This record gives sequence, structure tokens and C-alpha cells, in this order.
Amino acid sequence: MSFSSLYNTQQEVASILEELVKTSDLPNALLFTGQRYSGRMYAARLLVNELNVPIENVVIISDRNHKFRVLTALEMYKQKKNNRSKEFLKENASIMLMQYHGAMFEGSQTSTSKKRFSDAADAVDILNEIDLVEEKDVDKYCDKLLKVLTPLMDETKSSAISIAQVRAIRDWCSTSSMDGQRKIVIIEGLENTTQAAINALLKVLEEPPEKSHFILLSSNAGRIPATILSRCRKVVFKTLGEKDKNFILSNLFVNPKQYSTLEDFFLSSAGIDIAFYGDCAKALLSNQSFDNAKLVSQLETTQAWDVFFNLVIKEIQNLYFEGKISDSRVEHLLNEINTIISNGKVFNQTKRLTYDFVVYRVKGYIK
Repeated sequence: MSFSSLYNTQQEVASILEELVKTSDLPNALLFTGQRYSGRMYAARLLVNELNVPIENVVIISDRNHKFRVLTALEMYKQKKNNRSKEFLKENASIMLMQYHGAMFEGSQTSTSKKRFSDAADAVDILNEIDLVEEKDVDKYCDKLLKVLTPLMDETKSSAISIAQVRAIRDWCSTSSMDGQRKIVIIEGLENTTQAAINALLKVLEEPPEKSHFILLSSNAGRIPATILSRCRKVVFKTLGEKDKNFILSNLFVNPKQYSTLEDFFLSSAGIDIAFYGDCAKALLSNQSFDNAKLVSQLETTQAWDVFFNLVIKEIQNLYFEGKISDSRVEHLLNEINTIISNGKVFNQTKRLTYDFVVYRVKGYIK
């Protein structure tokens, strides 16, 4: 890893981060803001690497669904069986597994969540074997890794960052590392959490423990309280265009012409019928009938609920650009939909319940 790879898609960001490393002037808190699939997590990991922070000194807390990326990476490694696909799998699997850092164990409140820490430890052991795998054994190895990763990926509830996690982070940061090096906490999805967790994090940012640094990743920074934003140095990621998409996919030895966007690549490679979901979202917004039972069945199987929610939001935006929804109405509808999705995570609802609320609200708007 080096910033040279980031320069190809996020030149301004790469320049900023390179200067931070060169001057050793790392702020206590950074905010990486930009659309999904713009490389925010990748850049955060690059920064950690360039700062030579040991892996045990890095914790990731994220509300993202890692399943699509991990499944895509597993499938690529099976197909390509080369070093690039191997590194791609290591990167995506490790991002998910770093959420189960020992520092976060006290923040796990149920027997089920504690069991996940045990599963994650097993997965880490298997992932560490990947460099010893011979080409003829790649398929067998991927099946073994998938088996232990599946319980960690199959989550039927939304998951907001909890106050228990923030407190665990606070306690961990307050203890000096044995090597005397920095500790880095990467938090993604802070906008989808409780006020109690926000307040707990604010206290940490107000009086940050020595040699502890926070990198916040957000695709909707406008929903993060100003009290948090004022304590962060903001780094804006541009939306990746066609040229950027082509570069990234070509670097993975994937034909970029097969996919319209990076999201399309990850979802399609993971077996998600994005076209069907998109058609259902359009039908919902145009008050046309669609196969709700089939859609729900597929969403329950793939756990691609957030994908559908994002398609609904995208379709609302398309209707606005087509002049079919006024400024005030689109703002009100988007705000309500985003609130429903956010509340689903904050209150740990099942994704199906959040789906029902979203569909009900959209149909109420259409009427």
C-alpha cells in the first residue's frame, strides 16, 4: 500500500494525507466525507499503513454491510488465483474482522455478540494462512474461510454504533500501548447512532487521550452534529467517475465494460439482482404493482436491504430531476425515508420492519 495508488482516483485527498504523514501533523480527528464507493475506507487504511501503526493498534467500527464486498473478493480469488485477488480478499475480510478487536469485547452486550468475537478469532487464524495456500487449493481454502465468515456476515438487524462501543474505545484509548505508538480508531456511520453515543464520543474528542486519533467516515456528514464536526479536519472525497471506475476494475483484472459503477461490480459479483431491485423501486415510486413477495424473499436471502433502500432514494432523486417532485416535497420525503432507515439502526430493528416502514411511507406519499 502507498498513496501512489490513491493518486489515481483521489489526487487531492492523497496529497493531503501524504502531507500529514510527511509533517507528522496528524489531527486528533479527521472526517472523510463523500459518497459510498469513493474510497474513504481504503484511504483510511492507507493512512494507517503509511504511519506504520501496528494492526493491533487499529480498531474499526462500522455499520456497513460487509457481505457483498467479502463475497465478491472470495469469488474473485477463486477465479483469478493471483496475488492481486488474494490481496483484495485479505483487505476486505480484514476490514470486517477488525471490528472484533479485543478492545471492543467489553462493548459486546449479549451472548450472541460475544460468540461473534470467537468466530472472528477463528476467521483471523484462517485468513492468516492465505499466503501459504497453493493455487490448486484455493477453492477449498475459500470454502473454509466462507464457512467461518458467514455467521459474521449474516445479520438480520440494523446495527448502529452503540454507547457501549464508544465507552470501550474510550477506555482502550486511555491505556498506553506497550510499544508507545499511536492508536487509530476508524468509525463509519456515526450519523446513524444514538444521541447518547454521540455525547460519549464528543467527550473523548474534547479531551482526546494522548497518541489517540479518530478517523470518521461519512456519506452524509450533514447529519453529524456540529459539535463533532467542529473538532474534525474535513477531507472531501470526490464522486468517482467513469475513468476512475475503469482504473480500479482494470487493476483488479476485471473488464470495466461489464459494470456501470463500482457498486454494480460488487453487488453483481456477490449475486445480487440489482436490475430486479431497481425495477421494484421504480414500480413502488410510480404506484405500479411489483412482486413484493419475491422481493422480500430475495432481500431476506441476500440481506441486501440497504441496497434496495438506496435504490428507492435514488429513484426519488430521479423523479425530482425529471421535474415530477417539487423541491419542498422531495426534501420532506427524503428526510423521512432517511430518518426511518437511521431509526432502524438506532433502535436495532429488523431490516424487514424498516422495509415495511419505507414502503408504507412511499405509498402514503403517492396517495
